[in-house]
Amino acid sequence: MSSVITYESKLLWGKLYRPSQDVLLKIADEIEAFHPKVHIQETSGIIKFSVDKDKTCIWAKIEIDRSALFLDDIPEEIGWENILDETIVHRLKDILFVVNLAYPGCIHVFKSNVYRDGRQLPIKLTYSSDISGWVYEKCEWLTFENLSIQQCWDWIVSKTNFLSYISRTPIDRALFALSYESIAKEDMYIFYVMLGIEAIYNDGSNKEDSIMEQLRRKAQALLGQLPRKAIKSLNEMYGMRSKLVHGSANIYKCWPSEDYDECEFGKLCEERQFTVTATGILLATIQKFIKANANTLSETITIELK
Repeated sequence: MSSVITYESKLLWGKLYRPSQDVLLKIADEIEAFHPKVHIQETSGIIKFSVDKDKTCIWAKIEIDRSALFLDDIPEEIGWENILDETIVHRLKDILFVVNLAYPGCIHVFKSNVYRDGRQLPIKLTYSSDISGWVYEKCEWLTFENLSIQQCWDWIVSKTNFLSYISRTPIDRALFALSYESIAKEDMYIFYVMLGIEAIYNDGSNKEDSIMEQLRRKAQALLGQLPRKAIKSLNEMYGMRSKLVHGSANIYKCWPSEDYDECEFGKLCEERQFTVTATGILLATIQKFIKANANTLSETITIELK
């Protein structure tokens, strides 16, 4: 039996938000030069990427040292293969998430097969950044930072606990909340994106200072003047989030149905605008953290006498 376990995947790369050819080539070059480590127990493997000529597939390959794994510690009924397979797929999703931080809306992976030692796994890898893509169409007033994939990964590794399974800090909670975009149900994602925004902007220290007032003041200080329509969207979205929390909002069934009500579908499209606005603010805010290599937001009030 070989001492090396090899994982490979052909990630089918679609572009909802279609960047210019120059930007597309830049993303592809960065992906090919990006070799992040995947830590598993006491060992790690380096993921190597390559992009095909027509930029429709990203090839991923990783080799793991079998001798360094504590296979005896895993119950037989669970199976070390299942745990290892899930870990690899989760790390690939972590990487796709980081690409979306550097280039919002530019990464969308359709159902792709993953292989271990040449054998296809029952798991298929899918990653969606649809909402981030819509941000570019609807939130022209937001200015995103020019970040690299490596810069975003270094920040994730050094300044956050994103690679763990539970959040520990406000910026962790914001990142974890944004991760739900990849499996977003239109109605429920409203809750998560607002959770992420509040995690950053609501410090809870002043009960007289409303959450929306803190968001308006701090977001405008960090991101620039928010247009009136953005403030209106956030106000309405916060009301929807409150209804979800208190059980007074109608929600959609977990699995899709062909029985669509035209009026309800129109309402869903309207609510999407609020979701897109909030996602744009959350993404732009996280990019500010990455650029400053920071993980904490603090507010300082300066008073000048002239």
